[in-house]
Amino acid sequence: MNISPYSTRVAARVRGFTLIELLVTLSIAAILALLSTSFSDLSQRNQLIAAFNTLVTDMNYARSEAIKTGEEMVICISSDGINCIRGDDWRQGWIIYQDSDGDRRRDQDETIKKHQNEILGSTLIRYNGRPVDNFIRFQASGSTQYNGTFSFCALGKQNLKRALILSNTGRLRSASTKANGHPIVCPTG
Repeated sequence: MNISPYSTRVAARVRGFTLIELLVTLSIAAILALLSTSFSDLSQRNQLIAAFNTLVTDMNYARSEAIKTGEEMVICISSDGINCIRGDDWRQGWIIYQDSDGDRRRDQDETIKKHQNEILGSTLIRYNGRPVDNFIRFQASGSTQYNGTFSFCALGKQNLKRALILSNTGRLRSASTKANGHPIVCPTG
C-alpha cells in the first residue's frame, strides 16, 4: 500500500490538543473567571467607599457651616434636591440647608447650601437616628443633640458593609459594627 506524503501531513494536522495545551487553556480560563469575580467585588467596594466618603464630607460641611454661620444647618433625605422627604433610605440623595427659623422644615426662603443626587450603584444607606431617621440638625455649636448610625451595605455582599456613627456632639466615626456593638444587618436581596 502506497501512502502519499500529503495524507500524512493532513493526518498530522487533525490530531487535536495535547494535554499540556488543554491544561494551559483551562488554567487561563480559571484565572479569567476568578479575576472577573474580583473586579465585581472591587467595583462594589469602591461604590460603597465613595458613598461613605461623600456622606462624611457633606456631614462635616453641614457641621462646619453651622459653626461658621451661627445658625442651624439641616441635612435631610431629598429625592428632588429641593424638599426633605420621610424615610430612612439615604441612597435617594440629600440636601443641606440653613434652617433660619429652626422648624426643621425647609421653607422657600431658606437657602440650599449643598445637594447630593441619588447614589447610583448597589450601595444601600440607612440611618437609625433618634428622634428621626430622615434628617440631622447641626446646631451653631456643631452638636446634634442625638446619636445615630448610618449603615452602608453592598447589595448581595454580606461582607461589604460599614457603619458611620454620629454622636450627639456632632463627631463622626467609622466602624465595622453599629454604635451599640451589634452587627450591621444588610438586606440579602
